[in-house]
Amino acid sequence: MATVKQVLEIARKELGTMESPANSNNVKYNTWFYGRKVSGSSYPWCMAFVQWIFAQAGKKLPYTTASCSALLNWYRKTQPACVVKSPQPGDIVIYNFGHTGIVEAAGSGTITAIEGNTSPGSAGSQSNGGMVCRRTRKTSAVTAYIRPNCEKEEKPMD
Repeated sequence: MATVKQVLEIARKELGTMESPANSNNVKYNTWFYGRKVSGSSYPWCMAFVQWIFAQAGKKLPYTTASCSALLNWYRKTQPACVVKSPQPGDIVIYNFGHTGIVEAAGSGTITAIEGNTSPGSAGSQSNGGMVCRRTRKTSAVTAYIRPNCEKEEKPMD
């Protein structure tokens, strides 16, 4: 089972990885996710990046999707205890602008995450920037946090 340390080490090694050519969505995470080379606007890759990181760490996510909202909806329906309010390193963050990343640190009113398909700093695209970057964002931009390694709570037997 993947540890938070393993997930974050793998994600950190990917910082700076870019799609090529620019604005193509042609990147190794999409090739892995779709099982073939893809490109074009139909293939944003922030969630493919998250899926890839967890798979590389030996903890494939239980629901395979390239959609941020689909992953969140799946967890809300099948593992609601894994949708948490307070972020911890290794959690998946789902933003309110259709984007995702892996939480590296939480601050007062901010989180720092490693995100695929974004741009560095506050310039450029927030959700389709073509690069793996570390971003610090306000928590007001967050829809939810998913803790993939949470334990399902057992209901006591009567």
